[in-house]
Amino acid sequence: MSLNAIPNALSLARQFRADVHLLHVVDTTQYLSPALLSLAMTVRADWNERLLKRLRGIALRYGPHGEIHVLHPREGAVYQEICAAARETRSELIVIATHGYTGYQRALLGSTAERTVQHSPCPVLVVRHPARVSSGRNGRSTSKQFVLNKILVPTDFSDCAKTAFNYAVELANEFDAELCLIHVINPNAYPFGDEFAALHAARLIRESSQLARRRMREMLAKTKLRYSTRVGHGLPAAEICAAANSNVDLIVSSTHGRTGIGHVLIGSVAEHVVRHARCPVLVIPAHRSSTDQLNRN
Repeated sequence: MSLNAIPNALSLARQFRADVHLLHVVDTTQYLSPALLSLAMTVRADWNERLLKRLRGIALRYGPHGEIHVLHPREGAVYQEICAAARETRSELIVIATHGYTGYQRALLGSTAERTVQHSPCPVLVVRHPARVSSGRNGRSTSKQFVLNKILVPTDFSDCAKTAFNYAVELANEFDAELCLIHVINPNAYPFGDEFAALHAARLIRESSQLARRRMREMLAKTKLRYSTRVGHGLPAAEICAAANSNVDLIVSSTHGRTGIGHVLIGSVAEHVVRHARCPVLVIPAHRSSTDQLNRN
């Protein structure tokens, strides 16, 4: 499953002329057998050398021309080590695969992808399936390219959401993709009342929908992209995943980066989308500046 991330990373790296670093983390937070815990340091070093050799083999298989740089294996909490490696290498994107556990499996095993999204210093691309690739726009190129025909961007019009929108615009320009903006209105957030009440829920929702469509059109009109808009009604994560049908190649979302008790009580729409979306999800952390641009070096 984790190998599904490599073709996606390579395709994007070729598109943006970026470096790819391959990392494996030995999760020491999970139960380890007594035999492994009692390994002498010399044996542990030999074990790491075997891991490194295997990683180099994978790198050669997926990047036979030396496109993939192998990092030394690390030990610890997987998401923490991934984020630490991203900081040390000054990476501008983490590409990670997810098993998509739900229910009791997720409760027991957790999700490395979700925790990485929550703590990452840079955007995170979460994939569940191998990359969809094409042979290039002219059909003659021998190098594979990441397929991006339609990008879905959820927005609540916050500064955080605008950062994700800016990233999506950059990607859409690069891949000549259509941009689809979606705003979700949760009816449960509106007060109840009949048509004679001062606050009429149905009227408020209708007016909010009209305002959202107008604001989305204004945002997209400043670009030269093909675009569409959509207003959903319901739970945000569910509506976003429903909108990401078979025609959507990527969801670009932002996260407010809540941690601790705030994260437990409120949760994260981005993390729910990561868990349930069928297509890749690019999550932009809240602390990223809206002026940050994708690396084109």
